[in-house]
Amino acid sequence: MWPGERGAVRLWGGPVLLAGVALGFDAVDRRVPFGLLSTGLLDEVAHLATAALGLLVLACLVDAPRRFYAAALVASVAIDLDHIPLYLGLLPDDGQRPVTHSLATVVVFAGAAVASRRHRAVLAGVVTGLLLHFARDIAEGPPGVRLLWPLRGQAWTASGWWFLAMIIMFTAARLILAAAGVPRTRARLFQRQPPSRPAPGARGCRVNPGGPARDREPEAPDR
Repeated sequence: MWPGERGAVRLWGGPVLLAGVALGFDAVDRRVPFGLLSTGLLDEVAHLATAALGLLVLACLVDAPRRFYAAALVASVAIDLDHIPLYLGLLPDDGQRPVTHSLATVVVFAGAAVASRRHRAVLAGVVTGLLLHFARDIAEGPPGVRLLWPLRGQAWTASGWWFLAMIIMFTAARLILAAAGVPRTRARLFQRQPPSRPAPGARGCRVNPGGPARDREPEAPDR
């Protein structure tokens, strides 16, 4: 394989593979009867592939640290842990997803990202992962997602065609941006931390390998 062909495979292979995994697992998930282990695993793989594909598009536009993308991938599946109290019978089953599947959760993490400078990249990644998760949940049809809870209890739903269009849009955007190299420079979302300054009084403690320290005063000769 020639170097140019390898570059083409890398350019097309990742996004197309993720798109195929997302659509394939989503299609099987819609046809398999509901089960905590059976459909649950299918659903989470589809969520993870969808989030990874969306993050590939975002990586063409912005310059963010790895912890941002790692947090987004984890959040894109970890939000479904809020179903556990319902499965254990600790909460009444009203036929809807938990209220934590709403923009209220996004607002909480977004506010924490604004307030915390140290963990801003991780919290912003959580916000991105949640939005990508809710986008697919809406496309799964009923029961939908109560996005505007507690302001409104109406669930937002969309058909499977909406999910197909979303995956096609993500894949096309990634391939076009990566092939064209647009934009030339990515926007930096988070400022890098400046290097730590030396402690006061430590400037004159340089060590000269193979010789005496320069900053030390010469010792008095023995009398």
